[in-house]
Amino acid sequence: MAIETAKPGEEIRPEEMSEEELEKRGWWWWLAERKRSKRLDYLRKAVWYKGPVGGVYPCGRIDIYRAKLFTEAYKKYEDEMPFVRKAKAMVHVLENIPIFITDHAMLVGYTGSDPDTICWHPEMSSFLNEEVYNDPRVIPDEETKKIVAEICDYWKGRAAADRQIKLMDPETIVKYYSGVIGWGIAAVRSYANKTWMFFMPRGIKGLIAEIDKRIEEAKKKISEGTYPEQLPLYEKIKRWEAMKEVLLAFSKYIKRYARLARIVAENFEKDPKRREELLKIAEVCEWISWNPPRHLHESLQFDHFIRVVCRLETYEGADPHWPDFVHWPYYKKDVIEEKNLTEEEAIELIGEFMIRTWEFSMYGYRWLREGLQGIFGTWVWTLGGQDENGRYDWWPLTIAFLRAARLVRVCNPTFAFRWHPKVPDIVMREVFECIRQGLGYPSIRNDPILIQNGMYWHKHPYNEMVYWVHQACMSPCPMTKAGQQPFRMASATLNSAKIIEYAIFQGYDNVVGMQIGLKTPDPRECKTFEEFYEKCWLPQARYLMSLLTRSINLGRYKNPEFDPNPFLSAISERSVEQGEDICSIEGERGNSWITFFTWVENVDSLAAIKKLIYDEKKYTWDQLIEALKNNWEGYEEMRLDFVRNAPKWGNDDDYVDSIMVKCLEDLAKISWELKDPTGNPWPILPENVSGSIHYSSLVWALPNGRRLGDPLYDGGISPGYGLDKKGPTAVLKSCSKFSHIKHGRAFLLNQRLSPSQMAGEKGYQLWKAYIRTWADLGLDHVQFNCVDDKTLRAAQREPEKYQELIVRVAGYSAHFVQISRKTQDSIIQRTIQDLASMGGA
Repeated sequence: MAIETAKPGEEIRPEEMSEEELEKRGWWWWLAERKRSKRLDYLRKAVWYKGPVGGVYPCGRIDIYRAKLFTEAYKKYEDEMPFVRKAKAMVHVLENIPIFITDHAMLVGYTGSDPDTICWHPEMSSFLNEEVYNDPRVIPDEETKKIVAEICDYWKGRAAADRQIKLMDPETIVKYYSGVIGWGIAAVRSYANKTWMFFMPRGIKGLIAEIDKRIEEAKKKISEGTYPEQLPLYEKIKRWEAMKEVLLAFSKYIKRYARLARIVAENFEKDPKRREELLKIAEVCEWISWNPPRHLHESLQFDHFIRVVCRLETYEGADPHWPDFVHWPYYKKDVIEEKNLTEEEAIELIGEFMIRTWEFSMYGYRWLREGLQGIFGTWVWTLGGQDENGRYDWWPLTIAFLRAARLVRVCNPTFAFRWHPKVPDIVMREVFECIRQGLGYPSIRNDPILIQNGMYWHKHPYNEMVYWVHQACMSPCPMTKAGQQPFRMASATLNSAKIIEYAIFQGYDNVVGMQIGLKTPDPRECKTFEEFYEKCWLPQARYLMSLLTRSINLGRYKNPEFDPNPFLSAISERSVEQGEDICSIEGERGNSWITFFTWVENVDSLAAIKKLIYDEKKYTWDQLIEALKNNWEGYEEMRLDFVRNAPKWGNDDDYVDSIMVKCLEDLAKISWELKDPTGNPWPILPENVSGSIHYSSLVWALPNGRRLGDPLYDGGISPGYGLDKKGPTAVLKSCSKFSHIKHGRAFLLNQRLSPSQMAGEKGYQLWKAYIRTWADLGLDHVQFNCVDDKTLRAAQREPEKYQELIVRVAGYSAHFVQISRKTQDSIIQRTIQDLASMGGA
């Protein structure tokens, strides 16, 4: 079925079209608008869009209250130990930050004092604070700018990253903050998953009871004789008391919303229906301010408050969650057993839950805004999966989340689906429908493979690893007491195309004009490809991996001192048991990884060097180095030879695929040599977010024919744009030649499908056959774009008509009109796979 799209000059009148015609044209966003309720449609459109566009916030202003209140408390309690000081700062924020309730909302809570504000964490870094101060888009007036200046002055030298830099050697600082080798800062960016199974059944009342028990036991031990084991208890008691203090403030914070809803309902609201809704909000908040949730509305609201306060406490750069598993008992009770809610009412509530999550935003660095175009986050929620007994009973709620996603069409959160052989066909059809309707999610994860992967790299036992969630875009991590990862070391993110660049230029960086890599031998001295690989390429890889992880290890080690997390600690089982900050490494198995941006450029470049310089001897090293120094200018015929006649990854060609396998085998060995603070290894994880664009002007010309400024490849193991010539089976076979268990933490694969090929039952069966082949070959990840070129080009011409058009960028989805033109074009350039060409499909 051909997909019709808007033609230039055509007047679009979707309100006059039938649902069948909208579907035929592929205008899923207008179809969703028609199907969702008026309330849900209002809430969807009422959100202030606060994600960056081309690295710039188009709207939204800094929320001055959180930063001001937090700083006031830090000044007042400067003599307290760090954990207690942070807790008192959080209490001051929760008790005093202004709150509001959005019209027509049934779920409440936001990190800012107004719906158009962006949360700012000045305690994180002076580099960040300087960007805030110099960003006129987020500072509305001169009075606010004066307050911002005072806050920035206070945190100069006191912010967590500032304090870490004082401990680092100058050479590492210069290389790290050059911006060309790594993505991020060296500390204080939290991607915490949470022990939902611990705190949801207890509620605030139960958590405080657990803490009181620990305090009582510790005081009793202190009073009984004298021995060394007593000594840590004095500080543990202080931390437990601080946890309790912040939980009580959390309870009061929830009660503030209950009181606000009741005041509005009883004194101002004239609409009887809305008055009843506000009283329901008050009832829900009053209950969960102390007690554990009983119903779906209560569980979703409590969940949302947890994530609001975690973001108020620290710079939460991701949202690890398993919402269908966590909320299943409440959905089952309300929808299936007691029938308190219809399925449609539950889906509407879930849709609002997603909208409330979508509106979260925090002020991020320029490099972050460029690297995560179109969103702030990423909020990747895990769906599907299984428990330790192999059951997947919660699939009805999985379906509800997938249907809600198609109604609200938000790009944050996105979903990643844990596929395994027991997934019912009815669920797979809902997954397929989300992909077919162009959401770009859920991505598909191979559950049996990834369970083994976590057991292999971080020694999580099966009965814990089976409860894994996405720690960020890709990395699986169990949400258990010892498996929970409280601090995602996000800055261990390598611009890995620099490995091949430095291998050729002996560690010299042509972009910034300084020596950053190792001083490795001149490649012209290498007589064989193997010698170049062993003496030039591999040492650069080892050096860069070590440089990044050393810096991040220091940040993790010092985090309990520099930026403790009393609220997250108070809801975390291990921390409550131990009386330690959640970022203490005691009792944690670890879940570290090195994100490898721009990875496959290495493989294609190495293959080109091997074939054209060493095997065929068509060119010399002198010729290649000279051409690269000149950014291929004046060498176009030679450049095209390196593009067209050197083997390329993704075509089931053992010549280049064997190089990929060799590289990954050797990098895995290095990963075991590097240890994180828990003593576990640093495996690599190739993915890209928007790094293919962000780093395009920071990576020099390469032997794969790429020039400075050209987009880099867009996925962790995805072939280059248009370079996969032999169809989807060849791509999958190439990707299956290395181990998705032992060679890395996970491997992102982008695939683009034709919307016309996905239509109807035939489309579903084709896609299902693809997934079966993908799973049989042992791959751990795949994700799809399913929007045709005509629609994307039309959206470029008339973006105002395609506001809800979504595409998959890398580990996340974004609204197409909110990403840069360069990123848009790179998505259009991806090869459209012909699923019908797969054998047996």
